[in-house]
Amino acid sequence: MQPTLRHWLVTLAAAIIVAAFLVWRAFDGVSEGRDAPTPTPTATASPRPTALPSPAASPAAGAPSAPPTAAATPAPPIVSGFTFPVAGACLPASDNLLPGAPRDYRAGVHEGIDFYDGLVCAPVVVDTPVLAAKAGVVVRADFDFVEMTPAELDELLTRSQAQGYTDEAALDRFRGRQVWIDHGGGIVTRYAHLNGIAPGIVVGNFVAAGQQVGFVGNSGTPEGVTDPNAEIHLHFEIRVGDTYLAAGLPLDQERAVLEQAFSP
Repeated sequence: MQPTLRHWLVTLAAAIIVAAFLVWRAFDGVSEGRDAPTPTPTATASPRPTALPSPAASPAAGAPSAPPTAAATPAPPIVSGFTFPVAGACLPASDNLLPGAPRDYRAGVHEGIDFYDGLVCAPVVVDTPVLAAKAGVVVRADFDFVEMTPAELDELLTRSQAQGYTDEAALDRFRGRQVWIDHGGGIVTRYAHLNGIAPGIVVGNFVAAGQQVGFVGNSGTPEGVTDPNAEIHLHFEIRVGDTYLAAGLPLDQERAVLEQAFSP
């Protein structure tokens, strides 16, 4: 059956009413959502973070880092007032005759000043008088010294080379006949390679500056065993505590310290 015009009109009117109702509901829902207050969220306590140690501050990029603190080198002690142990002498010009010079034949280091003829402003020959460089008390005098035998010399040299240094016992033998004088304050002078000791130089006796304590020789040197006429000289040490004066200093500073020692 064909639909009538009335039927089409009724159907169209109903559709328009339904559409209008849907549009109104949609608009009303948007208004309600716009006007409704925003709910305030309930605050919840968050767990307290575990404290971590703060990292050490690092230097800014490109900034130089501070250099490590170097151990301070102790200043050399002030030592003065000594006179030369050979009359008219001066410090040798050769650094090889000063403290700190290598002594390769015994794998060791020189610990004193060597006074050789023609190299120290004064003659130094067999039995040249050796003089106390300062007043003090005699603490060693080797009247009973006996020179090394060739076998002992060879043993000491072999031992020194094998261990790479001269031990104290060997070093004492290489100094030969000696006199030591204590000047107080931890300062001792040593007079070595002596050919003999002057009369009156006895342990415990006081000696004045310039008083004769011995005679130049070559005792204790390899030549003292193999050639009694060679290597005649005085080996002289200024000891400060457990070491020798100017130990470890560069040559220019060492010479300045030694010059100061022989100043008034």
